Amino acid sequence: MRVTVLEHLPHEGPGLLTEVAAARGLDATTVALWAGTPCPSAPPEALVVLGGDMCTDEKEAYPHLADEVALLAACVEAGTPVLGICLGAQLLAEATGGAVAHGEPEIGYPPIQLTAAGRADRVLQRLRDGAPAFNGHRDHITLGPQATRLAYSEAAAVHAFRVGSAYGVQFHPEFTADMVAGYVSAPGVPAYLRAAGWEPAQLLAAARRHEAAHRRDHAALLHAWFDWATGR
Repeated sequence: MRVTVLEHLPHEGPGLLTEVAAARGLDATTVALWAGTPCPSAPPEALVVLGGDMCTDEKEAYPHLADEVALLAACVEAGTPVLGICLGAQLLAEATGGAVAHGEPEIGYPPIQLTAAGRADRVLQRLRDGAPAFNGHRDHITLGPQATRLAYSEAAAVHAFRVGSAYGVQFHPEFTADMVAGYVSAPGVPAYLRAAGWEPAQLLAAARRHEAAHRRDHAALLHAWFDWATGR
């Protein structure tokens, strides 16, 4: 199976997802939307949509966001395995009748709690209930009528959901501590963090503390998604 990965920014790459795909002998091809590579127009074999610093209401500034919404809707219609992460989850929500609104930032490593549906779901049940997960978002998801909520946190009512063949997670299972180091020094990010009460060095220190457990917990989740996507 070939996995197409849509990347919005160079400092928000596939990270741990690439490692898990390689360990399984899968081909994960990154499409660098930030570099002007066009969004695919038709559903691939499997699709991962990563996060980004932009918001879903910035489609005039980032026209590929509208293309992604159309692609995600086509993937769900076609039954294509999809994983949307952070911005990718927000775009998936919009593509399936939901909405996204600006709200209070959720930054750091909050514990992610599974709903009853999440504990029964073959993918989300592999994430340890209460596992910390890296977050840096300020937008919040309202689900469409066909979506099932699978996880939440104290600050965000929707942290994971499924709609048809697609999963969306508001948190970042793919982020490693080294990726956080790149994130906290990226243009505009230090000011964003400080406005939300975080110093970049403080967030990086948290990433180092959580690195081993975060890799273990979220590699399990990614392996579960690949199991499901490949029909194992």
